[in-house]
Amino acid sequence: MPRLRVRAERIWTTDANTPSARSLVVQHRRIEQFDGGAFDRDLDGGPWVGPAFIDAHLHLTLGGLSLGETDLTGVTSRERFAEAITAAHARLPEGRWLKANGWDQSRWGGELPTAEWLAHSGDRPAIAWRMDQHACVVNASALRAITARFDLRTDPAGGRVQRDASGQPTGLFLEQAAWKWVKACVPEPTLQERREGLRAAAAHLARHGIATVGSMEYARDLVEAIDPLRRELPLRIQATLLDRDWPLDWSLSNCIQHDDMLSIIGWKTFVDGTLGSRTARMLEHYADAAGNSGLFMELTERGQLAEWMREGLRRDFSMSLHAIGDAAARAALDAADAAERRGSPAREALRIEHAQTVHPADLPRMKGRWASMQPLHKAHDAPGAETALGAARMDRFFAFRALRQAGANLAFGSDWPIVAPDAIAGLRAAITGLDIHGDVCRPEDNLDPEAALRAYTVDAARCLRCNQRTGRIAPGLSADLVSLDRDPFRCNWVTDPPRVRWCMVGGQIVHAT
Repeated sequence: MPRLRVRAERIWTTDANTPSARSLVVQHRRIEQFDGGAFDRDLDGGPWVGPAFIDAHLHLTLGGLSLGETDLTGVTSRERFAEAITAAHARLPEGRWLKANGWDQSRWGGELPTAEWLAHSGDRPAIAWRMDQHACVVNASALRAITARFDLRTDPAGGRVQRDASGQPTGLFLEQAAWKWVKACVPEPTLQERREGLRAAAAHLARHGIATVGSMEYARDLVEAIDPLRRELPLRIQATLLDRDWPLDWSLSNCIQHDDMLSIIGWKTFVDGTLGSRTARMLEHYADAAGNSGLFMELTERGQLAEWMREGLRRDFSMSLHAIGDAAARAALDAADAAERRGSPAREALRIEHAQTVHPADLPRMKGRWASMQPLHKAHDAPGAETALGAARMDRFFAFRALRQAGANLAFGSDWPIVAPDAIAGLRAAITGLDIHGDVCRPEDNLDPEAALRAYTVDAARCLRCNQRTGRIAPGLSADLVSLDRDPFRCNWVTDPPRVRWCMVGGQIVHAT
């Protein structure tokens, strides 16, 4: 097989003993050696080459489907919202649901949308998900379908139906009310749509220099859509199973054959909701919502979280807990401590997903544990964070540096489609503290470029249990590489961040500008 030499002004390996090189040779999809050796072809890596980025937390199937839906991320007013819905309605054939995603009420002053905001979809059922996928709004047609199946006079456990002054549903559903009631009434995407979405998702991720993902998936999507494409998708997938049942069917972890490109590493549960939806579970009430401290949900709400953790660890799974509020993070740590007291080591096996507000008193408990975080969430949530939390609690908001100093392990991702799977934008947010409006939020918790890059590469690989294959540049590892148009250790991240030149997975170029 031909040998490929990759040369660059600097090749960053992540290895302290051999931190940099000027060239490397690739053969049989793996890195063979540094700075020497015979080669047949030459590839220019430009100013900088490093390990391809790893997105430690996203939703691959959902992200791929979102690429074909109406995007509301740029909507800044009710009028713009209506214009987007009107345009989408005009494009769709008769009989199809209108599906949109990405709205954020903080972009237009905080007013929550209602069914009337979707009135321009006519009699066509329509649904629009908030950017965090923890709330959705439906139009009158969809609301009638939901009302026919569920009693909207009550709330489900771990969820909420928004009602007006007269007690009638407004069309807005939160958490389990959205996931269990609304989703049950929306037609599922076809297998063809899911597979087309996955192909689009892989290409989209390659453009951002991403070669490996930690994807939160349902077993059905893994079996029906992802597994048949495993040889086609230029993407390494470390899957975590989503399952709302208890007890779990642990045998689902064997629903696919595991190899270097696709494997199942663990299970995920939701401890709480999100800050933007005011459903993240806080130790104290929200500053702008008297009496509301958010929601516990699923296993936590039922008092089964510690048992779930213990049983998963006993089977050597990586256990992933969505925990955004400080009370949720504490509940996750309590469950991990209880498992360890019963003899199940929960340090490297525990992933606290998001960890957006960890109470200072709980920081020492994070030592040796994974904080799987999304820097772009900070950029999006920062403009409204102080309104939600109050100034006194901002010290726990995305405490990257404080967590690291406490001994926590950081792994970075995007949570796509919640925000874009843009590793460069995520790095910029972690390094500069800039939010989406260009304001700086809590610079005291900014990271230096090396710490941020490691969280998107070698540390993310450790978190996802694939560090023996990728995440570093070393002989014998897969040739998963990214080339940037400037050195990320020397560039100005505020004004001139780098851009991806090309991305390589297993020695094959999967994207090039």
